[in-house]
Amino acid sequence: MIKEAKVNGSLSKKTILVTGAGGGIARILINSLLQNGATVYAVDINEKSLNSLEYETDRNAKLKTILSDLGSDTSCQHVVKNITELHGLVHLAGIFEPDNMSVGDTEGVFDPVIQANLRNIYSLFIACRSLLLKCDSSRVILTSSIAFNRGGYSHSAYSAAKGGLVGLARSLARREAPNILVNAIAPGLIDTSMPTNFIKQQGLENVLAQIPLKRLGQAREISGLIEFLLGPNASYITGQLINADGGMSNN
Repeated sequence: MIKEAKVNGSLSKKTILVTGAGGGIARILINSLLQNGATVYAVDINEKSLNSLEYETDRNAKLKTILSDLGSDTSCQHVVKNITELHGLVHLAGIFEPDNMSVGDTEGVFDPVIQANLRNIYSLFIACRSLLLKCDSSRVILTSSIAFNRGGYSHSAYSAAKGGLVGLARSLARREAPNILVNAIAPGLIDTSMPTNFIKQQGLENVLAQIPLKRLGQAREISGLIEFLLGPNASYITGQLINADGGMSNN
């Protein structure tokens, strides 16, 4: 079982929706939210991942898993149909696909990468907006990437999608203030499954040489940042991009 959280109660009785629930960061986050008394709606495209998440969290009654690809307005409306209140929306869903900038990549890489990282949260926010407006100072956290800040050398579509998320966060922060606080985070290379192939191709030593802190980030470090943005001490923060990349964006 995942045992990462320190119970503080600040999110007790809150309802949080988390996309990409099967990922390494999301699993730590969801476990911590549950330990702090929150109700979590966990959305993922992979049923096996959702089943294992239920097992890892001891089938907590406050965990509600939803199988969805968030691929349309209709599917997003279906995700929220049984939610009566929503205090936070955390978008961690996404795919990390390289491109060759060759014929076929528009349909084969760009379109699905934009769909899975950017378009889906646009539709999901529309579905969630009325629920978020019912709650005081509700929060939305979108996940960008170091690829937006530096430009992913072999991941142009992914870099574009993650840049789009930052623009969306800043726009929504202005439109929805003061009722909904919207921020983005930009993790660097985190020790999860997503960057495994990239690190293997580049070589761990070469990757670490680009990181001033000389190590990969940990999922709990990103989860902790998200929890801060969901909590009461982030009540005067909106429209911001917060980098959590070990200093890479400063290089």
